[in-house]
Amino acid sequence: MGVTLEETDELLVAQTEIRHLKNTIQALRDEMERVRFEKDEAVSAAVSEANQEIQQLRATAGALRDELESLRFDKDEAVHGAIKDGKDESGQLHKTIQAIRDETDAVKFKYEDQIEQLTREARDEAKQLHTTIQALRDELEVLKKQNA
Repeated sequence: MGVTLEETDELLVAQTEIRHLKNTIQALRDEMERVRFEKDEAVSAAVSEANQEIQQLRATAGALRDELESLRFDKDEAVHGAIKDGKDESGQLHKTIQAIRDETDAVKFKYEDQIEQLTREARDEAKQLHTTIQALRDELEVLKKQNA
């Protein structure tokens, strides 16, 4: 049983090739593990980044919602204030108008009373003058009859 030199060389070549293949397989496994680890790290980083962005967007949406609510409240306050001011001014104008009407009516009644008083006095004076004229005529008739 003799092993020939040629067979020994072939065996040695085959063992060397097996060792190289085992080394290559191990290197490929190590590379695959490294790539898998990097991929997992990249996915984890992307998920983390996405979660952070989601949190920021939620915070921004909340802040915008709060600001919008604040603006609505301010607008409602301004509208209510303007309505109240308008009602107050309208009420004051109504009071002013009523005061002017009352004053106008008072002045009107005062002058109507004065005109009525003057008319009464003029009528009374005219009546007295007619009475005096009639008395003077009667007296003049008497005097004419006495002188005739």
